[in-house]
Amino acid sequence: MTALAGEPGREAGSVTARLLAVSHTGEHSGAEVVLRRLLRAATEAGWVVSAASPEGPMAEALRQDGVVVHLLPDLKLPSGPAPLAAAQLGVRQVVAAIRLRRPVGSADTVVVNGLLGLGALLPFRRRARVVWLVHDVIERRDRLFFLRLFRRAAGLTVAVSDATAAPLRARGLKVLVVRNGTPWPVEPMPGRPVGTPVIGCTAALTSWKGQNVLLDAIGKLGRSDVVVELLGGQFPKDGPYVESLRRRAAAADLDGRVRFLGRQEDPLGRMRTWTVAVSASVLPEAGPLAPLEAMSIGLPVVGTNHGGTPEVLGHAGLLVPPGDAEAMASAINRLLDDATLWESCHRAGPEQIEAGLRLDQQLDGLLQVLGGVR
Repeated sequence: MTALAGEPGREAGSVTARLLAVSHTGEHSGAEVVLRRLLRAATEAGWVVSAASPEGPMAEALRQDGVVVHLLPDLKLPSGPAPLAAAQLGVRQVVAAIRLRRPVGSADTVVVNGLLGLGALLPFRRRARVVWLVHDVIERRDRLFFLRLFRRAAGLTVAVSDATAAPLRARGLKVLVVRNGTPWPVEPMPGRPVGTPVIGCTAALTSWKGQNVLLDAIGKLGRSDVVVELLGGQFPKDGPYVESLRRRAAAADLDGRVRFLGRQEDPLGRMRTWTVAVSASVLPEAGPLAPLEAMSIGLPVVGTNHGGTPEVLGHAGLLVPPGDAEAMASAINRLLDDATLWESCHRAGPEQIEAGLRLDQQLDGLLQVLGGVR
């Protein structure tokens, strides 16, 4: 990590800056990975770091990182009728606000990792320096409702992509953009793999990630020499969706050609054996990490043309309309059949990462922003 001029984690007189991170969920996915990376960088820069999170994989991961964790109730929107769910969330946010009173009072800056976490910080908006780190493209009606309620809690809003910032700016918020990055440098894939083509997707097995569209696309390729690998775990609520994927994988046109890998200790190692990576999300990705990882090793990507994916993909792959299995199949076939196109995407990915999508650039930018909160 590059040292920052005047970074608040360094001694300023006799005072060391204190950062509190608030996670609204105990789950551990892309947004939580970004927050953990930020907290590690802040610790390395000399900040005193603590966190507040519901119990779960996120809290466990933070403890493994040596972060003190204050426990909160789950601040995700509960299932059920909207009025009842909103009321339940309101009660949980009151409980969370009570539990946050002392941690917030001991912090110089609070970074909130999600819209629904802002509600618990409304009581502190006049005395806490609150930075909202936005990882979602907020377009759904229920999220816009909560945005109107909670926006006053944030003194500063930081988005991970222009697509994430756009709906917030349209509603009058001042938003800074610090794009997600990926670790760099990394070992590249040596070149196009020989043998059976493997189409891979790195994403949690949840419906909005669109693995069902990918499987339908593979069925439309018109070839039986292609294997699919789905790399990612699942949340408890997604059991029915995962079962539907397994049923689709067992159908005659795909039987024996779909591998469910679960989580992997070395995802990049597995990805280096793939021919094409697919980001199939049917809802907009804010600042997609999986395409960045694929690009960093030179793996061509087929991505859906919404959210933050078009901002980063550039010449490293092909874009297709979300939910369009025919278009996805066509794009995959192009990369399988056109060696020149594959090589062009293979070269472009690492070049684009090095130029402006590196993790160190992202973390330096976030620390500069947090250091400027006054």
